[in-house]
Amino acid sequence: MSRTGRSVIRSVLTAKDLESFVEIYKILERFSPTLPGPDDSAECTPDRIVLYTLSFSSCGVRYPLSSFKIDLLRHFKVHFSQLHLLGFMRVVHFELSCVAVSGEPSIPLFCMFYKLISDWDWFTFAKRKDNISQPCYSFMPTSTYPKEWKSRFIFISAAIIPESPPLRDAKAAIEDSVPVLSADEIVQWKRMYENPTRAFTFPEGLLAMGGLSPSYPVRPKAFVEMTLWGLLQGDCKDVQFVVDGKVDPGLNRGAGKKVTKGSVQVGESAVEERDEEASSGEKKRAPLVPLK
Repeated sequence: MSRTGRSVIRSVLTAKDLESFVEIYKILERFSPTLPGPDDSAECTPDRIVLYTLSFSSCGVRYPLSSFKIDLLRHFKVHFSQLHLLGFMRVVHFELSCVAVSGEPSIPLFCMFYKLISDWDWFTFAKRKDNISQPCYSFMPTSTYPKEWKSRFIFISAAIIPESPPLRDAKAAIEDSVPVLSADEIVQWKRMYENPTRAFTFPEGLLAMGGLSPSYPVRPKAFVEMTLWGLLQGDCKDVQFVVDGKVDPGLNRGAGKKVTKGSVQVGESAVEERDEEASSGEKKRAPLVPLK
């Protein structure tokens, strides 16, 4: 569906899917989450926007959006509904990576690693050329699962993201320049590309440790003694997230997934994902010494 426009896409979600999504991710009733009708396409209106549910379940987006995500949408003048799922995954991974090296996300730092590109009716973020900056990841998928993510959407009130800019013209030129970093950002930039981490479907506890789960204002700890940087290496299978010494089932949602050799394994099944660097024939960098 990569070359199918929004105007012809129909949602395949059911009323049960909508109910489950709203309950799990605590979407407020006042935002009128609605199941599209059989004739409704994935088009936004002034009053409602399109929300792709896999941006939450697979890419770690949460409501309310982090201030960094809002700033990023404003900076690139991209509407929330126009961002490709893998674009969201790159953003969430970047935010977690900043926290993992004891830093803060910023627009110049993000732009040192990524640039905005058009992807048909959507936009995503592509890595910079290596002569500008090494990437901040050791693994980044180039596909999402299931493939039909664009047909898994609901309608929701535009009031849920009042800061989102209007729809961006996909044919308009994209201004792009290499940013100038502050002294502190230069230090953080170097730490991030020298200590790359993996992008995958992050369990709730990992998002909470990075401060990206609004449902958990108190950041949890991992039952197994691991830092956020260590958890971002991709193996959360045997990790339990605890608050006040007690395992929290909500935090451990998604923790049964294990990323290994380009696969996401859940129980006995495995869904293959292509590694961005491997698929492009680039040589992978070995992770450096873990952060203290």
